[in-house]
Amino acid sequence: MRCPNCGQENPVEAKFCGKCANPMQSSNSSAVASASARAAATSGEVSQGLKVGIIITTIFIWPVGIIMGLIYMNDANPAKKAVGKTWLKVGVGVLIVYCMIWLLKDG
Repeated sequence: MRCPNCGQENPVEAKFCGKCANPMQSSNSSAVASASARAAATSGEVSQGLKVGIIITTIFIWPVGIIMGLIYMNDANPAKKAVGKTWLKVGVGVLIVYCMIWLLKDG
């Protein structure tokens, strides 16, 4: 990585230039960007795509909603608990509907 002040080539992970001791802004901003990306990934928020994907999958394969619901309900994060509760309700609801269809079909 090239120093913006003196042009000295420095290692990518350098926080300061080895020649003029100028702070290496590019490495700091990339470190901040990667740290914020890691924070978003571990913040506990469940993406909208995952929420909808599990619900759609549960409609066709009901155990997925029940299993994912139980896993997420045991998490300490309240947002994950709420999503897990929703998935569990959808899984149980789909199971009940499947059982009713099966009973009516044989009845």
